[in-house]
Amino acid sequence: MIDRPASKVHVVENFISEEECKAMEEAAAPLLHKATVADGKGGSEFSESRKAMQAGIKVPWDKEKEGHPIATLSRRVYDYVNHVLDLDIQHNGQEDLMSIQYEGRGENDTEPDRYMPHCDGDCTGLNFKSGTRMATMVMYCEVPERGGATNFRNSGLHIVPKKGSATFFSYIDPESMKMDTGFTEHSGCPVLEGEKKIVTQWVRLGVDEENPWHSFNTLGVKVSEAKEQ
Repeated sequence: MIDRPASKVHVVENFISEEECKAMEEAAAPLLHKATVADGKGGSEFSESRKAMQAGIKVPWDKEKEGHPIATLSRRVYDYVNHVLDLDIQHNGQEDLMSIQYEGRGENDTEPDRYMPHCDGDCTGLNFKSGTRMATMVMYCEVPERGGATNFRNSGLHIVPKKGSATFFSYIDPESMKMDTGFTEHSGCPVLEGEKKIVTQWVRLGVDEENPWHSFNTLGVKVSEAKEQ
């Protein structure tokens, strides 16, 4: 759909299976909590505009050889990212898979769930900061009867979710290591009727077991270094 050096958006059919969706939903059930957003200061916060529930699910990599559905799904994500960007991304130190669930609240809802326009990583054309996000995979397990699309306003894209499919977008040029300039900025349209259940993987470059994702704040600064400042 978009294939710029630092801005790619793909829709992938039949990416996530019913079994994988069920495994994610069951793992998330006891962990669900209100969704948060980045606060612009390196942390995260609750927002009145977000009504969704979410839960981070650790991938059981020790069960991958046994065919565990969550590990199988996660491996498929990294294989796809590496196929597109060829950056040899590893699963070590990456963020957990995120289960996010939205419920339709009707057209007359005065305060619908609004995921306002934002970028998952830097999108101002700066040089990539090691340890930060550079790609996203959103997988659809349940889609609403009305609403719930993802809008990339600067790219003229309005993606209506389809059960079992996925939306992939990257915001780094793997050659120059420059970041996107706003083409992958996106927003989530409110769910009006039905439920929307998605699985999201934010993918980082420069993380590993010694430098996991949570050792960086949302501004791309090592937490240990931020405390010293």
